[in-house]
Amino acid sequence: MASILVRRDQFNISPQGIIHKPTGAYFAPHSGDPYSGSIRLGQLGNAVPVGDRYDPDQVKKMMMQLWTEYVAANSALFNKQRASQP
Repeated sequence: MASILVRRDQFNISPQGIIHKPTGAYFAPHSGDPYSGSIRLGQLGNAVPVGDRYDPDQVKKMMMQLWTEYVAANSALFNKQRASQP
């Protein structure tokens, strides 16, 4: 089985987290610390109907790179969340 190319346009990003649309793999940040959180793998690593699959390491690497860029570009949003923590 060949690995399918992981691309930026395969991800949806919001303040609540980032999801890889084809597999459902998801990173949800912990409240108050956008750089730590939990990862749900969804169908990551499973073969898709045509027999190919996404390489889990490549999806996770791209997911965290995009998330880090998103947090940096939207730092005011995340600083606001931290400030509202008790």
